[in-house]
Formats: sequence, C-alpha cells, structure tokens
Amino acid sequence: MGFDINNFLNAESKKEVKSDWKPVKLSVHKLRPAAGKENFYHMDDKEIEETARTIELVGIQQYPVVKPIPGTDEYEIIAGHKRRLAILKLIAEGKTEYEMIPCKIETAEDSIKNRLILIFTNSTQRERTDYEKMQEIKEVRQLLEEWQKDNKIPGKMQNVIADFLGTNKTKIGTLEHIDSKLIEPFKAEFAAGKISTNAANEIAGLDEAAQQVLYDTYKETGSLTAKEVKTVKEPEKPQEQTTEQPKEAETKETPKEPEKAGNEAQDEPQQHITTEPETKITYNAPAPDNTDRASLIINGKINMNKEYNGMRIMYFMEAVLSPDLFDSNFWKGWKENTGAKWEYIADYAGLNTPFVFKGSKPEQCTAVLTNEGLEVARLKAGQQALLIYDDLAELIDLMIYTKVIEITEIESDLKYWANRTAKELVSVSNYLTESEIYILQDLMMKCKERAGK
Repeated sequence: MGFDINNFLNAESKKEVKSDWKPVKLSVHKLRPAAGKENFYHMDDKEIEETARTIELVGIQQYPVVKPIPGTDEYEIIAGHKRRLAILKLIAEGKTEYEMIPCKIETAEDSIKNRLILIFTNSTQRERTDYEKMQEIKEVRQLLEEWQKDNKIPGKMQNVIADFLGTNKTKIGTLEHIDSKLIEPFKAEFAAGKISTNAANEIAGLDEAAQQVLYDTYKETGSLTAKEVKTVKEPEKPQEQTTEQPKEAETKETPKEPEKAGNEAQDEPQQHITTEPETKITYNAPAPDNTDRASLIINGKINMNKEYNGMRIMYFMEAVLSPDLFDSNFWKGWKENTGAKWEYIADYAGLNTPFVFKGSKPEQCTAVLTNEGLEVARLKAGQQALLIYDDLAELIDLMIYTKVIEITEIESDLKYWANRTAKELVSVSNYLTESEIYILQDLMMKCKERAGK
C-alpha cells in the first residue's frame, strides 16, 4: 500500500495543525522570502495585485507561517510569500496600516509535516510547470526521508512520491533524471521554459562535456529540440556498418578459394540468401497535438477547448448556466450594472450548488463562489480548478455576446390580463365555487406570464 495523504492528514494531524497557538503580529519588513528551494513557485504581477485587493476587502484570511532566522530579529517565510508581496504593494500605495500582520511562528517539529501539507495543497490547487514539479519531487523526497526516521512509510519511495503528488512514477523518474544529470546552464533554460521536458531529458543523457558543447551551440542558435539532441547522441551507427562490411567481403571470398568444389561453393551463398528473413519495421509517430487551449474565442465563437488551470471551459459554462447559482435577480442586475463586473459577481461570494455537466456522459460537479472566483470540482474525476473573477466576467460577457445566454425582459400588463382571464371564466363560473374560480384564475395567469403574455 502506498503513501496515503488522507492517512497522513488523519484526525490527530489535523488536531495538531489546528492547535491552540496564538498569532503574533510582525512587521512585513521583518519577513524574508524562503531560501530558493522552498520558494520555487512562480508568481506573476496579476496574482499579487488580486491578492492585494482581496486583503483590502476582507483582510488576511490565512496567516503566513514563518520561522525565526537564528541570530536576528527577522523571520523566514515558510508559507505566505504572495501575501507578503501583496502587503508590500499596499504599503507602496501609502496604506501603511497593513504593515503589522498576524503570523504563525512555526517550531522545528512542525516544519516537516506543514511543509509537506503545503506542497500537497499547491500541487492540487495551482498549475505548475515541469520545473516546479521537479523541485517539488526533490523536496518531497528529502522531507519524506526525514519523516521516515521516526515514522513508518510503506512502499517504494518513488511510488510514495508519485501518489503524494498525484502523478506517475515514470514522470517522477524523468524529472529526477533531469535534476541529477542536467548541467546548470541548461537547467536554467528549463526553468525559464525555453527547452521542453523531452529535450531536457535527452540532454541529461549526455556526459557533462557533451552537454557543454551542445549548450554553446544552443546559445548560438537559440533553440533545441529533443530530436536534435538525439542526432548528437547517435553519430556512431554509420561507423559500425563500415567496420562490418569488410567481414562480409571476407566471408563471401572464403568459399570461392577451392575451385574443385565450385558447385558447392555456389550453392551455399544462394541458400543463405533465400532463407534469411527480412525484417521491416515501420514507425508511425503520433500526430502532434495542435489544439488551441489558450484562445477564448475563435472565428466569433467560444473555443470549447479553452482551459482554465487545467479544466476545460465547458465545466465553467455549465456552472454559470445553473439557475441555482445565478438566478433571475443576478441577471437583471448584470444588465443594469455600471461598475466593475468582477466586483458585481464577488458580491455573491459564498453561493454554492451541485450541478450536472451534460457532456457525452453526465457528470456530477459542484460550483462555489469563493473570495477569489468560481471554483468548480468534478467529483468522480477528482479535479478542481478556479476561474478568477476577472476571467469569469469576461466569460459571462462572451456567453451573452454569442447568445449562449439571453437576458430578456417580459413586459406584462397584469391588470389587463386579469380582466381578460376573468371574462374567460364567466362561461363556466355557474358550475364552480368561488374558491375554485380563484384557483383557476391564478393558474391561467401563471400560464400567461410564462408564455410572455
């Protein structure tokens, strides 16, 4: 049985995480980013901006976790790098009231467990590059080996890491091979996304000297593919063929030397030629996947292959269309709203509903409006993704523009239709009680409202 994250986060662990600690207010200027290996996730300006605005609206909902830096009055951040940068942004805007922030000061015994929990959380809630996954694998291995000194972890370590990070052991092996064998200059290019994982893995198969020669060439050309690396790794094959050719010539000449047995000498090579089977191998490379998963709109229509954090757009669209999430009052307000659309949606934060994705196979899902955006979860697939409010507002506008959603107002003169309905009931009123007439009139009015009359 492999490493089970649910067992790892058992009742006792959760109890410890929620223990009776008290937050300590620290100046953001006393907080230092973690050492490189612990802070390998990329954060762009948009993420920091969104976090700053959220803190302004609702404050810090999750306290940064820090640990003392020996010999100083400063602290190293274990969790909360983005929150620190967001606070610094607010202070730069003149909002100095945010300088002192509540933090959790971590003890040494908490460190391994909380770091593992943080990496697990990031691996399920954010999209990471293969370089970031490589750093995760490296640190998870170190942490689990340290954890293993006092705790039993069943199974092979590579399988344990794969289960923990929700990937397969082949991917683990590939990224560990790259991390251990790739020279630093190429590793920097891999981190920047300038060379692919396949190319990095092929390069890592060369010795250091060959990698350095290849890197010098790469700096001149500016690009390198896995296929190009393979040509560097396989130059010897033609030489092997040339060395075998003289041997073939010798074996052919040998039977011709005794002229007395001329007939026998001629028969032998003929038998060899006719009985030797010919093996033909055909390699059919898979067609490249050129699917556009980035563009929101193609040829005036919503691109159904578009993905947000690894989840296809269709799931978010189905959630938006659920009347249990956004009712008629929401859509009326959307049409009349003159402010920022994302702020209008954010006012509905806290709404949540189950819904059924109506694909080729119906699928149970849930939709939740969080403080950051629309979070959709595919229950059976175990997939969860967040669509931030800016992108959600853009998607809703596009759904209206392409008529996936139509907002119409039905004008109805209720007084006129009430009178007309009453006249229609006159012919049967002699056979009905007064209460029955009221019931029928009410039913007819509702039918006419639904029909738009």
